[in-house]
Amino acid sequence: MTDHEVPEAEMRLVGSVVEGEATAVFPWGVIVDLGLSRDGLIDVLYIDDDDNYEVGDRVSCCLDAFDEMKNKFILRPPGQVPLAERLRRLEERRGLSS
Repeated sequence: MTDHEVPEAEMRLVGSVVEGEATAVFPWGVIVDLGLSRDGLIDVLYIDDDDNYEVGDRVSCCLDAFDEMKNKFILRPPGQVPLAERLRRLEERRGLSS
């Protein structure tokens, strides 16, 4: 395994709920230390206006994928629908209203 590869055991966590600590909060998302080889990112697309993440918060998230370009695990709050599914539903609604 090279420094750029994610351990297979960690990749098997994709699709599961994981817990970590918010280590940084930015306008574009929240960085979460998952205790794994890479941090996780909750993208701003999954953050609602009334969410109030702070550094040190314990967060529970769905681990959706590993983004090689960002070198981070992609996370979303457990109650949120994955972005790809949200976009698919939006397209369906647009198609029905045409």
